[in-house]
Amino acid sequence: MLQDIKHLQQLLIHFLKIFKRFLYMKEQLLQSMKHLQQLLIHFLEILKRFLYIKKELLQTLEFWQLVLRIQRVTSADSMLKIFPV
Repeated sequence: MLQDIKHLQQLLIHFLKIFKRFLYMKEQLLQSMKHLQQLLIHFLEILKRFLYIKKELLQTLEFWQLVLRIQRVTSADSMLKIFPV
């Protein structure tokens, strides 16, 4: 009986050593994930700036398209006044 308990104790010690490695690996993995998360947050902040710039450029483009349409309509009206149909 004592021999069985010693054997079980040795098995438990062996198991705990193996388990300890996995816990260390889990800690390393969590640290890596945390680092990756920080990198992703930083990347998204940079991307957000580009999206803001894109929005500004699209608004500017829409403004100039509107200006050009108004100029065409105004020019067409002027031409009709000069050369009535």
